Amino acid sequence: MPRGGRGGHGGPPPRSVLVSKALSRLLRHAAVAERIPIDSHGYVRIDHLLGWQRLRSMKPPVIFAEIVQVVQENEKKRFALKFVDPASTSTATAAAAAAARDGGKDRVVPPPLPPPGNDPGLEHEQGPDGEPETEAQVETTTQHAISRFESTPPSDLDLKRFFIRATQGHSMKTIEAENLLMPISLENPASIPDTVVHGTFYGAWEEILKSGGLKSMGRNHVHFATGPSLQEVWPSAATGTAAATSLSISETAQGDGDGGVNSSNDNDNDSAQLSNQNNHNHNHNHSQGHGQKNLAGLLGQNKVISGMRSDAQILIYIDIRRALAEDKDMKWWRSENGVILTDGVAASSGSEAAEKMVPEKYFLAAVEIKEGVGLLYEHATGGVVKELPEPLKSRPPPRGKGAEPRGARGARRGRGRERDKTDRG
Repeated sequence: MPRGGRGGHGGPPPRSVLVSKALSRLLRHAAVAERIPIDSHGYVRIDHLLGWQRLRSMKPPVIFAEIVQVVQENEKKRFALKFVDPASTSTATAAAAAAARDGGKDRVVPPPLPPPGNDPGLEHEQGPDGEPETEAQVETTTQHAISRFESTPPSDLDLKRFFIRATQGHSMKTIEAENLLMPISLENPASIPDTVVHGTFYGAWEEILKSGGLKSMGRNHVHFATGPSLQEVWPSAATGTAAATSLSISETAQGDGDGGVNSSNDNDNDSAQLSNQNNHNHNHNHSQGHGQKNLAGLLGQNKVISGMRSDAQILIYIDIRRALAEDKDMKWWRSENGVILTDGVAASSGSEAAEKMVPEKYFLAAVEIKEGVGLLYEHATGGVVKELPEPLKSRPPPRGKGAEPRGARGARRGRGRERDKTDRG
């Protein structure tokens, strides 16, 4: 199936998917490069958005109604809308008005905002205590914008009053995390999630260990979900024994839909080993299948929660409380749509240019969840407790994944690389 073939059976993706991917690319990664005005909160004015060449070149050109539809239908709540009432901007400065008229053709400028203290965005951005909005508040703001759109005749719509942004996943350094994310701190225990988990793929696991932790890989932050919990996942994954694991790999070789081991494996030793274990493992089939179903159910419950793909193969659990206590320089946030984020800390080399990461010392555990391998890493027992089977190490990530460490990207160039960043998480 060709890339982007989510439309089904090898055909082109639906127009709504193309629009969603375009929005993700612009709002997360490309607004500055495309010279589309974007403010430090990540907001782009709708008239500027619809004037973007990529949307104008679609046949027919994208209209606001399609943008609203994408926002409404996105299960992961990747986008937020905002409507700014004309009355709240009546005192906007002349400079801001001039910036708005510029339209971003000659320089990158933010949307027009009133003077400090009377920012129509911040009245929605922040709660009464001055903190960024909660997920529920942001959803209310988005619904308010949608209601204004739906209740206004098309001839009366003023697109300059509507704004859109990505809720997380930015790589543009002009977007300031403090402006759109809720801080997580020990001083506010209620802000600390019980579970912080990162989903990854087989090919990335050894590289993560070699590098010493999790890196943002081109984004501003490393992304985490808040479930499923380790207590939910590990007992289920543990139902498979090492022998049952080999059997499940053999079964997967017949086709698992995500780039599994080729069924025509020429390695006679591996084939003989798997064949000899079939009878030995027969009695494990029921328990192994039951465990896999339990895991599938857990991931199904979390599949529309941002921060981790539902087809992740390995889950890495983080001791966020320890990280907060020991690394004051490593800031943690929760995004509007519930993703846990951190920019990490610089590697121990001391170089300011060193790429930041979440150090391995904060890993609680890592669990393989697709083939019954189970626990791979446990901090309490000293780190790595089990190696991935060789057939899994060489298995490519599922279609459309730029799995960490995304080493293959080094050979890619141009817009393909941008597409790899698009519409994930």
